Formats: sequence, C-alpha cells, structure tokens
Amino acid sequence: MSENLVKQPIIWVETNEHLEQICGHWQSKSMLAFDTEFMRSNTYYPIAGLIQVNDGEKNYLIDPTTIDDFYPLIDIIDNEDIVKVLHSCSEDLEVFHYAFGCLPNNIIDTQIAGAVLGLGYSVGYANLVRLVLNIDLPKSETRSNWLQRPLSQSQLHYAAIDVEYLFKLASYTIEQMASSKRLEWVQQDSRALVQNFFVNQDPDRSHLRFKSAWKLSPRQLASLIQLSRWREDLAQEKNVPRNRIVKESALFSLAQQVPTHVSQLKGYEGLNERMIRSNGSKIIKIVSAVKNIPEQELPARLPAPLTAEERALLDILKNKVAQIADQLNVPNELLAKKKDYEFLIHGLRRGDVQIPLSFAGWRRDIIGNALLEITKNQGN
Repeated sequence: MSENLVKQPIIWVETNEHLEQICGHWQSKSMLAFDTEFMRSNTYYPIAGLIQVNDGEKNYLIDPTTIDDFYPLIDIIDNEDIVKVLHSCSEDLEVFHYAFGCLPNNIIDTQIAGAVLGLGYSVGYANLVRLVLNIDLPKSETRSNWLQRPLSQSQLHYAAIDVEYLFKLASYTIEQMASSKRLEWVQQDSRALVQNFFVNQDPDRSHLRFKSAWKLSPRQLASLIQLSRWREDLAQEKNVPRNRIVKESALFSLAQQVPTHVSQLKGYEGLNERMIRSNGSKIIKIVSAVKNIPEQELPARLPAPLTAEERALLDILKNKVAQIADQLNVPNELLAKKKDYEFLIHGLRRGDVQIPLSFAGWRRDIIGNALLEITKNQGN
C-alpha cells in the first residue's frame, strides 16, 4: 500500500499565506526535491494540478488551483544557493515556465545522475528508486485526474512518495558522484536542460519535428518552416494541441505541393472543412509568399540520410564511444547521442568538421576530441 511508504508528514498548502510561510522556511535549505502533476490532454500548455516539494523532513503538496501569489515559490525556484532536484525534468520545466513564468536555477536531474553512476540511460523514476533504494513504488495514480478536488487519499500518498524518495535518491546519488568526481558532469548536463528549454520551444524550429523534411527542396522547406511556425503560433494562441490545428501529414503535403487556391485544400487529408473556412486563405497566403523568396535567401536543404560509407564511419565512432563508456562504466548514450554522430558526419560532408556543441563541457576531453580526430582522418 502506498500509505505505508510515506514516512514523513504530508502538508497540504492551499493559501498564499501558508505558501509564503513555508517558502521562508525553505530559504535556509540547501536542497529541495520537486515534482509536478499536470493535465494537458486537450491543451497546448500543461495545466498545473499539484506542485510537490520535499525538504528532507516533510512532504509539501502545493495546490496551484487555489493559490494566486506564487512569488515566494518563484524566489525559491530562482535561488541559486538551493539545489532543486527533479527527475527527467523536461515536462516539469514546462510547468514552471507556463504556470510561474520562471525556470529553476541550480538543478540536479536524477535521471542524468543515474546514467553517470552507470545505472542505465534514461531510466524511469520508479526503476531508479528500485535500483538504488530497493523500494517498489506504486504506479496506480500515474494517469489520474490531478485537477479534481478533493484529491483522493491514494493521490495524496502517491504525490508525497514521489518527492520523499526523490530527496533520498538525490542524497545517495550526490554522495556517490562526489566521491567519484562526477558531480560536475551531472550539474553541467542538468544546467544544459534548462538552457536548451527555449531553444526546444522555439516555433522557428518546429519544422525539425518532420522526419522526412530532408526530402524537400529549399523552396518546399521554406514553405514547411513558415507553415510549421504558423501552426505552432496558432496552437499556442488557442491553447490546443498542434495536431488539433493541422495534422503533420497535411502540413507536409502542403509544403510539397504548394496549392494556389483555397478550393485545392479540400483534397488534403487532415484538413477539415472548418479549418479550411477559418484559415484556408491564411495557408494559401503563406505558401504563395514563399514563391517570391529569392533563391539566395532560401534555407539550405536538410541533410539526407547517411550513405553506406557514412554508416561505416558511424560504426567506427560508435565503437570508440562504446570502448570509452565501458572504461568509465557508463551508458554509451551518456557520452554521445545520434545527433552528435550525425553532426560530425554532416560536417565531413561539407568539409567543415567541428565538435558538437553538446561536447563543449566535460565530454570534450573524454570523447569529443577523439571523435573529432577520427572524423577528420576519415576525410583525409
């Protein structure tokens, strides 16, 4: 039973005054564990249902549906002297940004910590707790309604467990990393998650979601970029999932075929009548404008899939990474990801091989320089 796993008191926080009081108490803390529960099945932005915090002594469950002054909590989230512990925090960052207008300073992501400790890459929270603390956590409330009030006892215990054991997990992993001098690795990678948040949310990059975009000519790609940006902006404005606006398959076909009149839009699967009536003219205007872009201002084609020769180089690079990862007892993916290999190989295509930006920190000396040398030698 989940209630048997809760060892620390559960404190329900539902007023501005109570939140201010506990945030004042947290100002003296060196570490806090955070988690969020939210809903987003029918919205673009996540709707915060609960904010959980553990300070090593108590589980605090903060109700964002009744509190309207979050500045004391924002001060805590922004405080660089307090370590904020999260697990696989990308969605939590969205909640912080859209609910509170801020992103946390000084974070530790325990999923990254688990990888650095050689416990596996992208390990889920429950599995990591099992590996490190030998405790099986319940999953019964994973998909429950976090906006309902009152929350059930099962939900309250589930929410408390998440942060109570996250704090314990962080305490253990930080101690282990400090002794192995790898804490800086986790701090750098966790910081990068926050730094890359706005890059990943940029509407101008939304066309990169399309895996077949490399097939498009520069002018077709320009259409896809403009259409994707329009869809992203409209989804944000209306606060609905982007595929509720236009499905990706329809957007890709529009970029490929470049219709010239609203009447032609009826032939596109994924474009319904209501969308054509309300936005058909806008779609035609977007693709028509791309026709007038001068050739020299069009985007470069996206890289095509690797050739057989390039895949052979990819295997060489992966083998080098596997060798070093084995020596360090960490997952291969912690050292280099698919996009890193492709960045090097695409650079070789252009005759301009450079180290990926993700290797700018601790990876440069451990793996970056070696992969750069191998790639350059392949081109000689």
